[in-house]
Amino acid sequence: MRSLERYVHALMANAGDVVAVVAPDGRFADVGAASLRVLGIPPESLLGTAALDCVHPDDREEVARCLARRGRGASTDPIGPFACRLRHAAGGWRHAEVTSQNRLDDPDVRGIVLNVRDVTDRVEAEQRLRASEARYQTLTRSAPVGIFQTDRDGGIVFANPRFAAITGLSPDALPGHGWRAVLHPDDRARLEEDWAEAVASGQPLLLNLRFCGPDGGVAFALCQGSPLTEADGRVQGWVGTLTDMTEYVRTADALLMAEARTNAIVDAAADAIVTMDGEGIVHSFNPAAEAMFGVPAADMLWSRIDRLIPDIGALLQDGGLAVYQPGGEARGAGAVREAVAVRGGDGSRFPIEVSVSAVETGGRRVFTGIIRDITARKRTESDLIAAKEAAESADRAKSTFLQVMSHELRTPLNAVIGFAQVIEMRLLGAGEVDRYIDYAGSIRQSGEHLLAIIDDILDITTIEAGGLRLNETPIDPSALVGEALNLVAIQSGKRGVPIHIDLQDGLPMLSGDALRLRQVLVNLLSNAVKFSNPGETALIRAGRGNDGGLELSVTDTGIGIAAEDLPKAMTPFVQVDQSMARRYEGMGLGLSISKRLVEAHGGTLRIDSAPGQGTTVTVVLPPDRVIGGA
Repeated sequence: MRSLERYVHALMANAGDVVAVVAPDGRFADVGAASLRVLGIPPESLLGTAALDCVHPDDREEVARCLARRGRGASTDPIGPFACRLRHAAGGWRHAEVTSQNRLDDPDVRGIVLNVRDVTDRVEAEQRLRASEARYQTLTRSAPVGIFQTDRDGGIVFANPRFAAITGLSPDALPGHGWRAVLHPDDRARLEEDWAEAVASGQPLLLNLRFCGPDGGVAFALCQGSPLTEADGRVQGWVGTLTDMTEYVRTADALLMAEARTNAIVDAAADAIVTMDGEGIVHSFNPAAEAMFGVPAADMLWSRIDRLIPDIGALLQDGGLAVYQPGGEARGAGAVREAVAVRGGDGSRFPIEVSVSAVETGGRRVFTGIIRDITARKRTESDLIAAKEAAESADRAKSTFLQVMSHELRTPLNAVIGFAQVIEMRLLGAGEVDRYIDYAGSIRQSGEHLLAIIDDILDITTIEAGGLRLNETPIDPSALVGEALNLVAIQSGKRGVPIHIDLQDGLPMLSGDALRLRQVLVNLLSNAVKFSNPGETALIRAGRGNDGGLELSVTDTGIGIAAEDLPKAMTPFVQVDQSMARRYEGMGLGLSISKRLVEAHGGTLRIDSAPGQGTTVTVVLPPDRVIGGA
């Protein structure tokens, strides 16, 4: 017996599991040395203590029931194992599997032999595995993407609910190759080809797929798969994800459509549209901008806009367009401002109108400028201003004309009426016949003056209405000059202004209206006499021009005309001195009538004058008016 007892004690001392003997009263009668390693309690500390005190309170009832049940009977076969948790000296609990053997009838043991195996590591590993599995199942159920596992040929082994939702299949229809049946027909051949290539190469899968839903809709998806390989590297299956790209594809299509519409509008716009960043670098340049600036879009992209609009930087930064100021926020639309642009081809400048809007994205400001060429508008505005000024000038001229006309008509009419009354009433007596004859002469002169005024008015009216008709005949220039001199001889004598003649030898005959050309010379000579001081000399010349035509000129040494007043001198009913206290009378029609009569002959009327230095008026007749060649 002693040898058996020694053997049992040796077994308990060297066992890896805790071997203990529990007496009938439930207390430890003997404990193996492994208790220190498993429970952190030396064997001698456990002897005599209740075995159930080491058991977790929640497990005691079950352990007591097992021990009580296993402790009855004569069987010596091991009972168990059953699980429980045992207290550790450090304060925690260790998981154990307990096997019991009834040795109450053995006189050498007289108790229940317990074999306690520490399975804490295994239990905790199983718990972690279950937790991991639970997490995996939760993740796969709640994942926003489809998760799948397939066999080598692509048959579904596992797929989460999201995979079913994307493909439009019910969960029961997922296993196997059912998912291939709902692929878009145009994608099936491509899938088979790419799948076979991936199996052969062992490389990951990346596929764009379309699935046809039961309602006729199409779902777009991105399939990404990684191979599961055997030890020899052969692919045995795939795991991967299926991402629903439908909204992305629709959004991308909508963006492409919106971009296409925007590009179509921008390309068809009549105004130049340019986008640029905050540094003035051009990012887009529409066809209208190419036409406006004369620069291809390819030459402007990634170039600075101030190459074409030098002032654009100042307009953007100083608030001139009210779009962006440093430290402020970008705004949708700014004011319209005028600026000057430069054409890329010839460097010419032209006026533009600029409207700029700004947006900020990703911390970067992008400016969009709508640019309009306002050259035509500026020209129209200038023409309108000129027309307004001309109308105002014409209105002033009309008023002045009425004043001058009143004066010019009243003066001879008063003389006519006054002298006629003297004659009619014989206020000088019957014997003053010579005086009455002088008065009659004054009446005639006044009447002729009135007739000349009326003739001038009728002439200018006829010319302005386009009713002038030339009676063309051969004309001797020398004779023409002589006739004109005869008509102004009396005026020249009264003023004391002699007229000298300078005629080139061998002057050719002319073709023209002799009456009208004589009228021109009479007007010019009359002005020369009128504006020259008594005792000064006027000069009339006739000679060939450099172009082979004929030139007739009248020169005086009178008051002269300033360069800025020359247009007034050529305007009907306008005199340089418009005041009622002016020194020289007249209707202001002579030069304007002469100019139009000369132009009717295809010639030009040229005036060379300066204040205080006299005036030279030259009639230039073209070569085709000369008869008989050189």
